[in-house]
Amino acid sequence: MRGMKTSTELRAVVDAFAARHAARRVAAGADKRSLLAAFKRMQRAAAADDYAAMAAADRDLHLQVVELAAVDGLAATWRAAAEPMERFRVSSLEQCWPDLNVLFEAHRGIVDAILACDAVAAEDAARSHLDAVWYRIADTSADASLPDDPLARACAYLDLHMQQPVPLAFVAEHVSRTSPGHLGRLFRQRYGMSFTGYVRELRMHKAVGLLTGTSQPIGRIAKIVGYADASRFALHFRRRYGLTPRAYRTKFGGVRAASEG
Repeated sequence: MRGMKTSTELRAVVDAFAARHAARRVAAGADKRSLLAAFKRMQRAAAADDYAAMAAADRDLHLQVVELAAVDGLAATWRAAAEPMERFRVSSLEQCWPDLNVLFEAHRGIVDAILACDAVAAEDAARSHLDAVWYRIADTSADASLPDDPLARACAYLDLHMQQPVPLAFVAEHVSRTSPGHLGRLFRQRYGMSFTGYVRELRMHKAVGLLTGTSQPIGRIAKIVGYADASRFALHFRRRYGLTPRAYRTKFGGVRAASEG
């Protein structure tokens, strides 16, 4: 599995680079129809619960991002980085994603950011996606490279899954392999805050980076950091920083925001 981790890390670098340049190319008027078609094929495969079709569509979607980037030699580099993972593709999908719709939705952030011409958000989404894929594969295969410490495992998981509901009981049982009470005590002892407080702080920190470093709409940022309700996100953000997300972006943002939603 260490070879798998190295391959995934290399893929993350290549995919992130490709996504950044693909977003810039779309901003310059490049044809995005092939990317959209690949995304739709992935959606159909997920709806049909067809693992072989999903494996092919997954590979094609990432390759379409690379080709859209139109950087000399990048496609060959991507294929070389992806090749070690190919023999595990279908089996890993079956093992790690009992619901293929979850995997399909995990790609939406990459596609949305590229279509929004947001190079920074596209790069971040691509890297985060591959990191999360590696964690899921490693966790389901009991990979020894994952930390043994319950708190370290929880923190690694939360960093990659903050966009999803992350109840303490689930993380304690399925990630940290300990009791909710013990995991909660570990968070209070190490960080001086509850598990819920740690998750909220993690989400706020990620939101600040997206607000100041990307042009993603605030409603989209709320979803990226795990809030289904943008108004609740805004409430928590204002409590933490004393400003609304829009006001914070206006004051500290380094990029021009897209239309808010």
